[in-house]
Amino acid sequence: MKRFRRIRYQSSNNCIGNILPILTDYLDLEMMARLQKSLSAVTGSQICLCRPDNKPFVDSCPAVDSSLRFSAPVMVDGFEAGSLVLVPPADSAGGDGHAQNKNLLELLADLVGGLCQRESMLRSRIDELGMIHKLTAEFTTQSDLQKVLDTVAATVVDVMKAKGCLIRLFNEDRTELYVKAVAGLSSEYLEKGPVMLAESEIDREAVSTMQSVYIRDLAADPRGRYRAQSAGEGIVSSLFSPMAYKGRVEGVLRVYSDCEREFDWFERSLLAAISAQAAAAIVSAHLHQEAILAASMKRQLNLAGAVQRRMIPQNCPEIPGCEIATEYVPSYELSGDFYDFLALGEDNLGLVVCDVVGKGVRASLLMASIRASLRAHASAEYDMSMVMDFVNGDLCSDSLVSDFATMFYCVFDTRVRRLTYTNAGHVPPILVRDGQVTELVTGGWVLGIDADAEYETGILDCRSGDVIFLYTDGLAEAMNFRDEYFGKDRIIAALDDAVAQGFSAEGIVKHVAWMMRKFAGLQKRLDDLTLVALKML
Repeated sequence: MKRFRRIRYQSSNNCIGNILPILTDYLDLEMMARLQKSLSAVTGSQICLCRPDNKPFVDSCPAVDSSLRFSAPVMVDGFEAGSLVLVPPADSAGGDGHAQNKNLLELLADLVGGLCQRESMLRSRIDELGMIHKLTAEFTTQSDLQKVLDTVAATVVDVMKAKGCLIRLFNEDRTELYVKAVAGLSSEYLEKGPVMLAESEIDREAVSTMQSVYIRDLAADPRGRYRAQSAGEGIVSSLFSPMAYKGRVEGVLRVYSDCEREFDWFERSLLAAISAQAAAAIVSAHLHQEAILAASMKRQLNLAGAVQRRMIPQNCPEIPGCEIATEYVPSYELSGDFYDFLALGEDNLGLVVCDVVGKGVRASLLMASIRASLRAHASAEYDMSMVMDFVNGDLCSDSLVSDFATMFYCVFDTRVRRLTYTNAGHVPPILVRDGQVTELVTGGWVLGIDADAEYETGILDCRSGDVIFLYTDGLAEAMNFRDEYFGKDRIIAALDDAVAQGFSAEGIVKHVAWMMRKFAGLQKRLDDLTLVALKML
């Protein structure tokens, strides 16, 4: 039998050790029988489809060892998947007839091989698209990042018929690429050493260009690190694909083959799509973890806020001949503002309004510390100046220079309606008496700055009709959409209006707060708000 050999094209998608293709992978026996019959009718000669060892696939074919027969290999993926055998009629002439038979047989073998090659490519594309569908479903339903990346690595190896897949992610300072998921590689290879971005030229190129980098022979390429380990692992060709999401590379996905292999355009595009989806999954997982932490922090802040609000008096003390009303509105879960009432005995009532610098957790901790310090010293020391000295000393010794607070502290003698007070840098409370406004400014420097600061005391003998209004700077600094402050003038105007209308202490607080909100509109409040009003009856 005359056999026409052609130079075989070695496919880039198959490596030594892979299962070799055979025609029955693409054509069933019934189809082969119909194809043989059709080709035989067209050529006028018996055509048989045979295995690479010349044995026919279909039993109806005559024996193939006749010396009159011609054979041409059917090539699929660069390998001989079978052959076409032509049996010319017994009375056929040789010479030109044989040449024509040869050309015809080669043409038919090419046509059959081309059809099988197209079927092979179609199956590969279907498998690859199926992989995309599978991974997309995994990305959208699986919240465990490790499981997602393990699935990606295993699926890439399976569908791309690769030796192995390795996914490396950046550490926090983005200097090292550490192993996150792997498939098909030995533990010895994975333990070869760290991959620092500054020392890995291939990874650095993939990250900087955000394009895949192809290495024909990793063990021989001078850019490669751990080349001896790559050779020992049996790695030859590789493709480094950056895992990028919105312009930020999260890591590098590496695909390894055990032979010299080209990766075609479709495979590179497929790997780029997988890398992009994996990067999105990584970012999504990080955001999910951040959301969990944020929710946990939110719960903790709510609990802390509830504890802090319990430190704020829930009810105002009832004093004969004096009304007291308050309003307390923190801008966050935790506040740096506070007010407090202290029962000091002998018909003396302590009142404090304090504003700690800043907001949130830090301010709330300082607030609790100052409140505890004041309560401890006020209950043991009668002299108001000494009390402020002690509180200031505690804050200076227990906090940073940037941690300070303003405070107005007073003691009201309910028997003689005398108010003794000191002002530690706080916005001055306003006294409205007979239509006149006076600010209570006597005191000293803010708390927490100078441990040697001294504090003076002022005395106010209250009269019927007097209104004393205490507040924190969140009231004066409230802004509208024209970036105007509510300011002291508007506070005084609101107070005058409330007093003129004969409002109670509660009415005064509500009126001032309403005028501020009316002024600010829907503008976001940026600071805590504390209001306290005392009205002498």
